[in-house]
Amino acid sequence: MTEVIFPASLALRALRSTSYKDTAHAVAELIDNSFDAGATQIGVVLLVDGKNAPPHEIGVLDNGHGMGEETLRKSVQYGFSGEDSERDKPLGKFGVGLVAASFSQCSDLTVMSWQDGQAVTDYTLSTRIRIPEGEMSDADNVLPDPSRQPLPDWARLAFVGMASPLAEMQSGSLVVWRNVEPSWRRAQTLRSNLADLCGRIYRNFITDRKLVITVNVFDTSCNEVRDSQVVPAVDPMFLQNWEARELREFDFVDDNTPFDPYTGVSGDSGRNQAGDYEPELHTVTDENGCAIGCYLLTASYRSERVLEADVMKGYDDPGDTLFGRLAKRLQGVSILRAQREIDLDPAWLRLSQTVDRWVSVSLDFDPDLDDTFGISNDKQKAHRLAEAASLSRKDIRDRIKDLEGDADRDHRVLSCLKVALQIKTRLNEMQGIIRKQRRGIRSDPIGSGGSTHDPSNAPTPELVASGATFSEGGRTVPQDGAFARDHPEKTADAYQESTSDGKPAREVRPAIVIESDLQVDFAADPHEVSSKMFRVTLSPAHMVVHLIERHPLYDVLSRLLRPDAERDPDEPEPTIQDALRAVRGLLVSYARAQVEAMHYSPDQAAEFERCSVKWGEVAERLFRNPDE
Repeated sequence: MTEVIFPASLALRALRSTSYKDTAHAVAELIDNSFDAGATQIGVVLLVDGKNAPPHEIGVLDNGHGMGEETLRKSVQYGFSGEDSERDKPLGKFGVGLVAASFSQCSDLTVMSWQDGQAVTDYTLSTRIRIPEGEMSDADNVLPDPSRQPLPDWARLAFVGMASPLAEMQSGSLVVWRNVEPSWRRAQTLRSNLADLCGRIYRNFITDRKLVITVNVFDTSCNEVRDSQVVPAVDPMFLQNWEARELREFDFVDDNTPFDPYTGVSGDSGRNQAGDYEPELHTVTDENGCAIGCYLLTASYRSERVLEADVMKGYDDPGDTLFGRLAKRLQGVSILRAQREIDLDPAWLRLSQTVDRWVSVSLDFDPDLDDTFGISNDKQKAHRLAEAASLSRKDIRDRIKDLEGDADRDHRVLSCLKVALQIKTRLNEMQGIIRKQRRGIRSDPIGSGGSTHDPSNAPTPELVASGATFSEGGRTVPQDGAFARDHPEKTADAYQESTSDGKPAREVRPAIVIESDLQVDFAADPHEVSSKMFRVTLSPAHMVVHLIERHPLYDVLSRLLRPDAERDPDEPEPTIQDALRAVRGLLVSYARAQVEAMHYSPDQAAEFERCSVKWGEVAERLFRNPDE
């Protein structure tokens, strides 16, 4: 009896659990294929059956070269990379994208294609594969032969906004996902996230007019396009403006950008005589000194024009402005491969907090450096660079020194560390510039007792947790049975210098606590530098858990601890609800145990404090290096 290594049903279902971050990243994989096929126009359509219905199909149309019958047949084979050389395919690499991306989002894949300079006909060369509901037989694991099939009924109506209508395309392809399970249930939310992500990933191609991407929502119940958008180029470096309300409202248009370029030379604008910014060009060599490949390094930081009176009119803090919030959403180091963004990684900024949104670095490298930087199969991560992101500059220097003295060193790791040190150095230098800018605009917040306030503080999500009584599941403490309304001043004092929604928490939270009789509340601590994830303070009637903003897990915790009733309906639903409840319960339970220790055993309370630090350190390492 012949036995297979990978059972067909197991192998195909494994594709459904691939590591694509969400539907938008999976669609981006199809756009890569289209661009590699010479497409200049790409349309994405989200099909809904009714105004508020979730997307049930997704179509991606391009005007590329199209495929012949044999190429189309093999296009749905895992690992097939086409007939062209790799040199002709700047974005594709591993030949797994179409199948892996598709089955991470759907169970029914159709690919249609036409070429030879003839417009698409009603019956077009097509292939289709599906994941059966039950066990997959050997017959299900055979590549089907393409046949001529009719175009979907909606195809000629849905792709509005493209320069050439489908009926006039002389060559191209149409990929259709049926039985879709999207990351966002609302079509408008998925459309918005698709546009934002594609605008960022393909910003260079869009700016150079090599690619136009449209994203539409099409209602099959009435055969109408409900929403349509041409994707703008989104620049996380803020050296180019785009059609965004957050920028236009403050007159950041054309050459008036909120960020300035930085080359590491004091007083150097980074622009040539024509006024264009020129990134730094660097070469990576092997152990013999021979060039392997090149990369471009771009750095930018907040322009002082952001702080001018006409821009800041009506705002005390640039972080409170719309463009300040936009900058926070786009903070991180942008890693690009052949001008296509791989990742926007905020991990490089973990030690800085208030200045993070105002500094930016991008690294754009040749495909020849894929192995040096450790590019993943799904092109969503440069693993070797990501591993260096959480290291301090001292740690990186020490590792470089150790490797340079090791005859058996891995030169790829050494080269990657040297690039990482360059990125860290640029970030550190620009953060110093931002700190100097901030010194002239500091102010004392109301109720802060004269403490220094950082005007670049981000508005933080309001965090609320409710509980019955402190004594549930544990011993009583003096707060049990008391009411915050009887102790308003001490209720406010428990918040100390923490924040809520970008404001001093002591000014906004006590009223909510008193009105709702909350025994447990959450706030954000932007000041403490510690490996702890949180600290605890008490009032006579409630407990405040202060989440440490500088801890790498802060953004995750602040998002997950928000009660279900306060979640934005446009946010994607958490995939594991029980895990969210467990995280919330874990923090509150640990804080509760620490409170009890404070009152019953001072020695034990000190152990809790040490445990809190250790817990944070371990979580930090796991969060930064999940594969360890």
